[in-house]
Amino acid sequence: MADQLQREIEDLLNKLDEFIPEQKATTRLRHRLGERVGGLRRRLVSLFARVSLGHLMIVSLVLIFIAFAFRSSTVGKYSLFAGLGLLAVTIVISFVTNRQTPEKRWRGQPVDLSQPRPLDRLQSWFKKRRTR
Repeated sequence: MADQLQREIEDLLNKLDEFIPEQKATTRLRHRLGERVGGLRRRLVSLFARVSLGHLMIVSLVLIFIAFAFRSSTVGKYSLFAGLGLLAVTIVISFVTNRQTPEKRWRGQPVDLSQPRPLDRLQSWFKKRRTR
């Protein structure tokens, strides 16, 4: 009985070896390389997703200050160009992107959180004074 069970197990293992073909080394290498590139891409996307326009503007101003500190060297020239270019790109992006704030809602209903202007307050104060 044990020999028969042993033979059946070996037979199943042989069939399993025939069923799953061995991968070529190039396929495995390509797969590993794809995983690494994908991981690098995900890290870069998560890094740039955290960068705001304010951060870019601060970096550009720091580059411009570095340029003024090293005016006569090539570091100063390159940092001035990089800072001005980054500042221009940041300003263009801020005008191009449509940054609408989401509507404030509570319990499914829109909530108006705007405050009246000072002129509106003054007019309502005069109206209350006239009705007395």
